[in-house]
Amino acid sequence: MARMRLPAPFIKLPLRFDVARLKAEVDRIPESEWRAHPQGFAGNSALVLVSHRGGENDDTHGAMAPAPRLAQCDYLRQVMASFQTVLGRSRLMRLEPGAEVTPHTDIDFYWRDRIRIHVPIVTDPSVRFNCDGVEIHMGEGEAWIFDNWRPHYVVNRSGIRRVHLVMDTVGSAAFWQLASTGAVTSAAAQLPTQPVEYREGADAPLLFESHAPEPLAHPAAVKGTMHELVGDLRSAPARTAQHAGLENAMLDFANEWQALWARFGGEPRHHAHYAVLIEDTLKRAGQLGAGLRLPSNSTQVNVVLQKFLSGMFEGFQAWLAAAPVPAFTRPVIVVAAPRSGSTLLFETLARIPGLWNLGDESHAEIESIAALSPRNRGFASNSLTGEDATPDNRDGVLRNFTLQLRDHQGRRWLTLDEPPPGVRLLEKTPKNALRIPFLKELFPDAVFLFIHRSAAENLGSMLDAWQSGRFVTYPDLPDWPGPPWSLLLPHGWRELRGRPPADVVAAQWRAANQAIVDELSKLPRERWRVLDYAELVRDPAGVVQRAAAFIGLPPPAELQRSLAGGLPPSRYTLSAPMPDKWRRHEQALKPVLEGLGALQSQLCSLDNRL
Repeated sequence: MARMRLPAPFIKLPLRFDVARLKAEVDRIPESEWRAHPQGFAGNSALVLVSHRGGENDDTHGAMAPAPRLAQCDYLRQVMASFQTVLGRSRLMRLEPGAEVTPHTDIDFYWRDRIRIHVPIVTDPSVRFNCDGVEIHMGEGEAWIFDNWRPHYVVNRSGIRRVHLVMDTVGSAAFWQLASTGAVTSAAAQLPTQPVEYREGADAPLLFESHAPEPLAHPAAVKGTMHELVGDLRSAPARTAQHAGLENAMLDFANEWQALWARFGGEPRHHAHYAVLIEDTLKRAGQLGAGLRLPSNSTQVNVVLQKFLSGMFEGFQAWLAAAPVPAFTRPVIVVAAPRSGSTLLFETLARIPGLWNLGDESHAEIESIAALSPRNRGFASNSLTGEDATPDNRDGVLRNFTLQLRDHQGRRWLTLDEPPPGVRLLEKTPKNALRIPFLKELFPDAVFLFIHRSAAENLGSMLDAWQSGRFVTYPDLPDWPGPPWSLLLPHGWRELRGRPPADVVAAQWRAANQAIVDELSKLPRERWRVLDYAELVRDPAGVVQRAAAFIGLPPPAELQRSLAGGLPPSRYTLSAPMPDKWRRHEQALKPVLEGLGALQSQLCSLDNRL
């Protein structure tokens, strides 16, 4: 990517080292000084040689210095100096018999500017290093670099403990000149090498990274990284509109970062603008890049973007954890079954000054919390209870909401010079039909607007949504034979396997509406109201006037005037509205509609109307 990429998976450097002397220095190191692998990989251990301030750590940034033990390793220092380059984190790394370094790619932003040098000290021909499908053995006393952007792994099939000297470096002119005289994998055996002999008492000056990265990446680095990622994507053999959309999102990110830099530079008090841009781009890419992989290393593009974009803001996660959160006062929560007009209602009410919203539905803001993720809950359903509103989960959701929070003009709460300490949130997500107990615990003073739609029309629209492929929520749902799961996930969904699509959407409709009726009936009547989708379409100005009165925020005259001409289609409209559009599914829906009649009558008879 934006880092230096090698022309081959492996390059052997034209140097050769005294193996016996290297082994002797390694053997003198007490076993107690070796440390377990920082990620806990079994059979992997390391000994720190160069680290942040020379300490026992695995930090990758900041002032690097030799660990005290390196002063007792004369030849190791001479070996490290022979590469004539600036050194970052450097270690001796061991791999036990039968152990492995599992397949992975190094896609942290750290690797954008760095390469890794390997000098095998103790090894065996059955220790194999595989990079991008090319497998080699690095022999004792040799020097190698490899393209760690590509998939790679190591397996120790021998009966000995492998030991390598491993150094991270940004390189230098002398180092890359040395690398240019090396040999790619196929020619490594014939490469003439220069012996690096031990020189007793010789000084071996080492150069170390000492400059900690700025909190924010320079626009040139951001632009270069994004353009190279785009170039990678454009090399895909079968490009689609999805590729183009994601490429545009990455270029937009680079251009907007440049614009923010021109306005604010790296001033800490303006870091919120960059954080919001990162979060918005990751959210946009999450939708556009689903399933796409980079041709260069087959890694999911969204995984790379998560690493790269976060890496462009050093301390990004710490900033998020410390960012302010407003007081959410009397949130307005629209609840509904999917495809029943909730987006239309939400987009209309979002134009009222004094209401703040997330700009879209809150799927990611809730489900990115590990304890609330359906995947981590066995995909039981989208239901959340009051017990799920633990302090940690509550803090996580509110922080995620704050990152997206914007007013009716689109201004972000976090980026305002003087944001209001309290806000009225307008929230809408169909999955929230199954999360009302959680929301009541999260927002004890919330008020609810329940919009429902006739079963026939609603189910017809839900079938359209499933068939469109635009509303897939769980593309790889375990135990589900297909098509990819769309819309909300009710309890008992596994019992729908093999059933007609009409049965599936009927189950979703029933689960959502029944849960809403059951939960709202437990609240005081002054905290909720009901309206029919048909009312909203027939009299939008009247509905908004009554909704605003219930919320306690007057609608602007401009909004009321615009509603006199009717409602524009919502962002999720699939096709132009027309009377009885659902009847194209009439034969499929006829067997299930009768079974929903009682619940439909209950919805229509609710008397707490808006």
